[in-house]
Amino acid sequence: MVGLVLLRSVGAQATLLTPLLAGRYLNGDGANSQWVQVASGWRGSTYGTAPWGTGIWSLADARDVLALPTHGSAAARTDVVQTYSGRVDEINFADVAFINYWGSTWGGQALVPFFSNDATQYQDNYAARFTGYISILEPGLYNFGVLADDGFQFSLFGGNTSLTLDQNGLNPRDRYGFDQNLMLGAGLYGFDLLSYERLEAGVVNLAWIQPGGAWETVPQSHLFTTVPEPATWLLMLAGLAGVCVAHMRRVGA
Repeated sequence: MVGLVLLRSVGAQATLLTPLLAGRYLNGDGANSQWVQVASGWRGSTYGTAPWGTGIWSLADARDVLALPTHGSAAARTDVVQTYSGRVDEINFADVAFINYWGSTWGGQALVPFFSNDATQYQDNYAARFTGYISILEPGLYNFGVLADDGFQFSLFGGNTSLTLDQNGLNPRDRYGFDQNLMLGAGLYGFDLLSYERLEAGVVNLAWIQPGGAWETVPQSHLFTTVPEPATWLLMLAGLAGVCVAHMRRVGA
């Protein structure tokens, strides 16, 4: 079931975010992704000294896990179970536990790239990062939401500022969006999405809502792994200006 949320009228209730690069960009190729899974006994910085503090508990732990393959010590790298890096069409993934019990409630998901359909496979303690650009074709009011279990951080980069929403720690599955709708122009916006799962069911989904619509997964056609040529040099001039942390609201299924 996909929830319907009405967008508020333009004005004080909307946050203006200009594009990094104005224009109409069609036929996206998806998003960049990096995935790392660690053993159940891996200890991060959050609760690593506690007897029960193993596994991924927070955004800080997730960042540490993603850095292990390239920056971890030889001893730390032994905790890496498996990794995956590559382009993905959409950001809409879950493990077997989530797909079996809640997948249909949230519209269906693809299986995490390095997992199988075997419910007995170890599918805990993994982190993922997605980066790229989102193409807005029609100016207007939008909102973005992340469905996650256990936690995430999503940053959206515009020409005038950037917006971030996150859910740290261990949290029940839910979709969270910006508490104010966004007034967006036609063009490219950068994004960075970090997510993680500790135990049992895990999911990550990047969705948007447009005027008069319902929550939908951001489609591949609007996602780009890199800035299309010949626009790259213009983006270098634009830069990423300012950081604004936006509050988030619970928006439901």
